[in-house]
Amino acid sequence: MSNKRIPKLLSVLLPITALFLIIFRESVLALVPYFPSCYFYQLFHLYCPSCGNTRSVVSLLHGDVLGSLRFNVVPAIMLLILFLAYMELVTYSFGKQVRLLPRKLSFYLILIAGLVLYWIVRNFIPYLTP
Repeated sequence: MSNKRIPKLLSVLLPITALFLIIFRESVLALVPYFPSCYFYQLFHLYCPSCGNTRSVVSLLHGDVLGSLRFNVVPAIMLLILFLAYMELVTYSFGKQVRLLPRKLSFYLILIAGLVLYWIVRNFIPYLTP
């Protein structure tokens, strides 16, 4: 398979995977009770960076975006970044190069610093807890 065909193949496979998740979301949601609870929270009684991610994704699968943001903002941010990257891939596979994501390292460092600050602050402000 040539390297030029890979973006076209991915631009078709990614929506099929998303459609599969939407169609079979009840089966995916049935697995949630089997996920382990947060060991970091059990040990230290502090919320780790991923506390609330499962509930956030479950809310997203139910279509509740605000509820998802209430539990944890990371899945919504990652979904937005993945969507923008996918749109870049689609435009590239059809011969146009559109840049939707920033290419500067400073943007991603500021994003990571903001998320770290959010993870620290959410342990002290009750509204931000999952």
